Amino acid sequence: MSSEYGFKGARNEEYQLIRKVYPHFGEMQRLVAETVSRHAGGRLVRVADLSCGDGQMAHTILSACPTAHVVALDNEEKMIQQAGDNLEEFVREGRCQLECHDALVFFSSQSSDSFDVVASALTLHNLLQAARHQLHGEILRVLKPGGLFVNADKYAEGDAERFHALGVTLGRFFDTFVPLGKLDLLRAWVLHNVADQGPERVMKEIETVEELKRLGFATVNTSSRMNMEALLVATKAV
Repeated sequence: MSSEYGFKGARNEEYQLIRKVYPHFGEMQRLVAETVSRHAGGRLVRVADLSCGDGQMAHTILSACPTAHVVALDNEEKMIQQAGDNLEEFVREGRCQLECHDALVFFSSQSSDSFDVVASALTLHNLLQAARHQLHGEILRVLKPGGLFVNADKYAEGDAERFHALGVTLGRFFDTFVPLGKLDLLRAWVLHNVADQGPERVMKEIETVEELKRLGFATVNTSSRMNMEALLVATKAV
C-alpha cells in the first residue's frame, strides 16, 4: 500500500510548489484544525495526522488546539524529516510524535478505540478504491466512540463538475511549472492528476458518504467545497 500514495522522488523535493497549484490548501488545513479544536472542546485529544507531509497541517492543528497530542504519520522518510523540522517545538514539548509508517500498517497495529480524531488532507484520493475502503474500516476501528474522521480531499461531484475542476487544476500546474522550466515535474503531476480520475481510483462524494455510513459511521457530511476539494467530517457512534 505504501506505493499507492505519498510524494516520491522529484515530487517529494518540490512539495512546496504544490501549494501554489492548490492556493486553498492552507485554508483547507485550517478548516481541518478548526474542526479538531471544536471537537476537543478543551478536552485532551489524541489525533492521528494521516500522511502528514511537511507537517504543516499538524502544526496548524497543534496551534489551534492546545489540548491536542498529534501522531504525525507518513510513509516517506524525507517527508518525516521535513515534518520534524517544522514540528520541532511540539515534539520537544511532548505534544507531537513522528511515525514513518504506511498508514494501513500503522493503524492495524493500534488498539481499537485509541484515537479521538483521524485527520488528513489530499492523501486518500491517491489510493485505489479497495485499499481506501480497507483504510476507512481501520480508521473507524481505531476511533474512540464519538470520535471524528476529518478529511480535506478530492471528493468529486458529478462528471461535468469533475471535468471542469480537473481542467482548472491542470491549468494551475502549467501556470506554475512552465515558467520555472520544470517540465518533467509538470508531466509527472499532470499524469498523476489524470490517474486520480480513473475508474479504479476516483473518490466520488456521494459514493464515499454512502460507503462510510455502511461501514458504521453515525454521521457523514461534506462542506466548504473549493474546486474539486471539500471537507468531509464523519463521526463514530457513541
